[in-house]
Amino acid sequence: MKKIVLMMLLMLSCVLMTEAQEASYKIIIEKDSTLKYKLSGITLGSREVRYIVYEYQSKDPKGTPATISGVILAPLDIVKGTVPSDGILLYNHYTISALDEAPSSDIDRLSGAFICNPLKPNYVLVMSDYIGFGSSKDKPQAYLCGDTNARNSLDGLLAAKALMKDKGIPEGRFLFNMGYSQGGTESMYVAKLCDTEYKDKGITFDKTFSGGGPLDIEKAYTEYVRIGYCDFVGAIAQLIISYNEWYGLGLNYHDIFQEPLASHVQEWFLDKKLHMPQITKNIGSDSLSHMLTPTYFNVESEAAKTFRKMLREKSLMDTWVNPDTTQKYFLLHSRHDRYVPVQTGRVIIPWMKEKGFKPSIVPGKTNLQTNTVVFKLNHDPAAIVWLIQTAVAIQLWPALYYEGGQNRYYHNVVKDLNIMKVIKTLESWGIDLRKLINIKLAPQQMETHRANRAGILAMLMNLVPSIKDALAKVDLTPEDAEEMLEDAGITVEDVMQVVAYLMSSPSSAQEADSVLSIYPFSEDVEAPVQLMQLYEQTLASWFMLGGINVEYENWGW
Repeated sequence: MKKIVLMMLLMLSCVLMTEAQEASYKIIIEKDSTLKYKLSGITLGSREVRYIVYEYQSKDPKGTPATISGVILAPLDIVKGTVPSDGILLYNHYTISALDEAPSSDIDRLSGAFICNPLKPNYVLVMSDYIGFGSSKDKPQAYLCGDTNARNSLDGLLAAKALMKDKGIPEGRFLFNMGYSQGGTESMYVAKLCDTEYKDKGITFDKTFSGGGPLDIEKAYTEYVRIGYCDFVGAIAQLIISYNEWYGLGLNYHDIFQEPLASHVQEWFLDKKLHMPQITKNIGSDSLSHMLTPTYFNVESEAAKTFRKMLREKSLMDTWVNPDTTQKYFLLHSRHDRYVPVQTGRVIIPWMKEKGFKPSIVPGKTNLQTNTVVFKLNHDPAAIVWLIQTAVAIQLWPALYYEGGQNRYYHNVVKDLNIMKVIKTLESWGIDLRKLINIKLAPQQMETHRANRAGILAMLMNLVPSIKDALAKVDLTPEDAEEMLEDAGITVEDVMQVVAYLMSSPSSAQEADSVLSIYPFSEDVEAPVQLMQLYEQTLASWFMLGGINVEYENWGW
């Protein structure tokens, strides 16, 4: 009998301990409010939400326990049970520098758009302030200290889930990890910690959406110095300052920075009163040679090497040994990003390929969806593209993923999709690209190419100058194009196969006016594909109301 009583007491104590661990939060603010999403001074949308600011325990970069704050935005219709919850969005915020920009103080633009857009997504948004803001405002910012901010984010998620459970706010079925710019970097560190330190915490993301972030910090530093400028030069200064403050580098700011920055580090950065555009304006130039001393502008100097070594020790890829290849990722980066050069983001794609991921630009085809084919857009406009593609994906998710797997109709469409299958599918819908090429090009020219065994290669060589000219018009090089194809999962062999096929004789003599007739999708496939297009067009039109005219044809998929 004693044993039974002792076992019951032990079980009860375990339950109480678990509940105590789950309830590791403190509510600071809880109210119902109207969240308004504004762009260019125009209110594009609003949503009634339950707004909860809360504190929880996490760690600073030195591993010391710290109280961090975060925010939960739960649409009121979910809270009241009038609509079901589809899930939780763990949103990692982008670069901020002033205390009034913290998510718990001011809902930043991108996150607000996820709640207030016309699709009315049924998700609860969770965000951490990260250390240095909100409840930990007395500490320095840990800018791009990846593991620390990821830990803050994940601890905030665990606390938010406990809070929501106690408040009766439904979690829903799905959990997404996302962020753009700094948030794009932090979202990948979040994924890394889920594979390692938090592996037994019961957190499994349905997909991680990372956009526009430097995914190799050391490479980012050297790339910035190589090109010599950055439209957001204050962020580079913030990186150096954060690593110096937190990792005890002992650097004298007068040895790193030139004036006027050298004498204003406390006022412009550590006091956290100025927004980054104002800081960048105060620095006076987007040239790194204007901001950094010659010693730190030379990446091969001993001082710069020491700093780079610290960055490398904190590297995402060097510390992420065995990523879980069953997890799903979406990576987006614009080729013309002047804030975060594309090479600092796409560097992770070949690394992920080595680990067993297969990149594809087609959503859902593989576990690594990539889009580095966006061009002619700087960092901020590309953020809108990332947001729209991410918002569309999470909106479609309940229809595309259910009962533990992918919608079988959609799966059958994308599982073996390649360029040739796209062409053959277009033909099945009545779009015969070979016929179009034969109509557009002179018949004798086509026959010459077909008669010559090396005709395809000769034709490609003849096209090189015109291809270069066409790419130059949009500020791209052939090397850019090759990388874009590679990142999209398209090989040179694929391209050669397509060209060879398109140069071959059409199998039937269709009339020119019938070539463009389009046959409909099968009904099972039609809905998700058409919804994807409809959602993208709806959100693109919505952003245009705020003066954001993103060129839709340059988005990639």
